[in-house]
Amino acid sequence: MKNSKQQTERLIDAYLSGEATAEERNQLERLYANATLNAAYVDDLEVDQIHQLKKESLLKVITEIRKEKNKRFTIVKRIVAIAAAVAAIVFGVFLFKAPGKPEPGSGSANYTNDIAPGKNTATLTLANGKTILLSDVKTGVIVAGNSLKYNDNTVISTEGRDLSSLRSAEMTSLSTPRGGMYQITLPDGSRAWLNADTKISFPSQFIGKERKILLINGEVYFEVAKNKGKPFIVVADQQEVEVLGTHFNISAYKDETGLKTTLLEGSVKVTLLNGKRSNEGTAILKPNQQSLVTENSGISVKEVDANSAIDWKEGTFVFNKASLEEILRKVTRWYDVDIVDLRKQKDQITFTGKMSRYDNISKVLSKLALTDEVKFKIDGRKIIVQ
Repeated sequence: MKNSKQQTERLIDAYLSGEATAEERNQLERLYANATLNAAYVDDLEVDQIHQLKKESLLKVITEIRKEKNKRFTIVKRIVAIAAAVAAIVFGVFLFKAPGKPEPGSGSANYTNDIAPGKNTATLTLANGKTILLSDVKTGVIVAGNSLKYNDNTVISTEGRDLSSLRSAEMTSLSTPRGGMYQITLPDGSRAWLNADTKISFPSQFIGKERKILLINGEVYFEVAKNKGKPFIVVADQQEVEVLGTHFNISAYKDETGLKTTLLEGSVKVTLLNGKRSNEGTAILKPNQQSLVTENSGISVKEVDANSAIDWKEGTFVFNKASLEEILRKVTRWYDVDIVDLRKQKDQITFTGKMSRYDNISKVLSKLALTDEVKFKIDGRKIIVQ
């Protein structure tokens, strides 16, 4: 921030003396325009409204500069403080870094076609291999005994299907595609919410001393029914999470850097697995803590805002200094699109902000493009990054 403050002071000196280049004027004007937006309501605005606010804010600030030429240090202090507190929230963390050749209005984009957000959709696969495509007008399924019903108590039609496996400990699976999510109530009453491109496998009946779930891929938020005599265990790739009754989220996507377990309520024990259950390499998580398990680094734990880990369940995207690549992976999964990155120079760009997952993809991309650091084009189900 110190370098950013010095840069801002230099730009203002050059601007007021009339010695600023066109690029420097553009950089300072973008800084003021973005930093003075009211971040509290930006999320609710359309992109063209944000651009209009930028213009109005720019005129207001330039007028102030002209009025207070002799109070330069006051202005610098004010603007740097505003920028530090607000700039990151207005989808432009890199406001202090102008593009090499900024183009007026390059942040706006017109998309000739659009892509709708994901929806409630999933497939239940019984132990005998029979599949049931669950209704996309429902939000969840209940697996109880030898019956299946939606979470509004509507009975699922099983005509012609053998449900005998539901009366045993044979494994049943639930999967969501890219662009889908679904909720399930497990045989013990525990509930799980599956994010897009996720698959879990579980016994139709929890028989024995434990309740074990396999998270094969994806992300799941669990609310576990309490049963002190029968621990609830989730196995995901290199780790095992054991609980008695709690609320937690596990992200285990194959294309992410590691497995993240975030605790919202209660307590969980995260254990590394090396082909078998092991007591070595464990971590006990407290609420608002997150563990990260990677192939080479073992388990690390840090403090987090646990609610941000389940933003997807609440219908939002929440980014806190997230890289463009990380954001696009989430976009890929939720909107069922492919990314084609045509940038010759892939600078490290980060974003902080909040967006609705129920917006069409054009609105999400337009907000990301407001930084003037990147542009997008929609081509069928491909997103071209420029």
